[in-house]
Amino acid sequence: MRIVLLTGNQLRHRFAAASLASSCTLAGVVFEAKAAIVGTPKSLNDEDRLTIEQHFAERDQVEANLLGHSSSSLIDIQSKEVPHGFVNTPEVLDWIRRCEADLIVLYGTSIIKAPMLDAFPDRIINIHLGLSPYYRGSATNFWPLVYGEPECVGATIHLAVAKVDAGAILTQVRPEVGTRDRAHELGTKTLIAALEALPPVMSSYLLSETKPQSQDLSQGRVFKNKDFNAASVRTMWRNFDSGMINEYLLYSRNRLEKYPIIEASVASLANSN
Repeated sequence: MRIVLLTGNQLRHRFAAASLASSCTLAGVVFEAKAAIVGTPKSLNDEDRLTIEQHFAERDQVEANLLGHSSSSLIDIQSKEVPHGFVNTPEVLDWIRRCEADLIVLYGTSIIKAPMLDAFPDRIINIHLGLSPYYRGSATNFWPLVYGEPECVGATIHLAVAKVDAGAILTQVRPEVGTRDRAHELGTKTLIAALEALPPVMSSYLLSETKPQSQDLSQGRVFKNKDFNAASVRTMWRNFDSGMINEYLLYSRNRLEKYPIIEASVASLANSN
């Protein structure tokens, strides 16, 4: 199974590339640069600015601890670095075609559009960090923790379509939750779980053993980048400090039943290996 990965250029994205290189034939990787940071809005007071800076500093530290450095395993993989927003260009499309991949995997790029989508019908798979349709849009493993629903932290592996986060689902995963886990531990564990689930489900999909299942988009919450603010970060921190994780673990069975997910059958995945 040959795949091409379209991803970002930060630690978590390079970890994803290294993980797939160890479990698949990774024919190529397109690394898209992160969007330029315009700076924290001047309207923020010192407390809000510090809250947001601390939130992202904690993320970087957790990712460094759990993901490490994986770039050395990519030395022999052909790759292409592109500026932010250039992943849909004809040049990139031609480069991907020359890789002759069975499937294209997306993780952390800007939104993929036509003609890219049209060039690989039903062959582009997206790793969405969030349990769709319950949480869609931006920061979809952050908002469940703001709303006190750690059961909605997870990842959705689905076919890419023109409408964001709306494609048919191949499988979904949740992280193993520990009593000391906070937001970024849960988010990073989710990525690791998704990357472990991806190769067998792709093989099963190519063999027509895993059937994509459509989403009910009448459910759930949708968030945009502009919704994120310091107040929501502090609400999330209070939820952790007040015992949100212990309460979830105590009643997890009933809470998980409220938010069922799509899981590829064990038999199907076993047959694909």
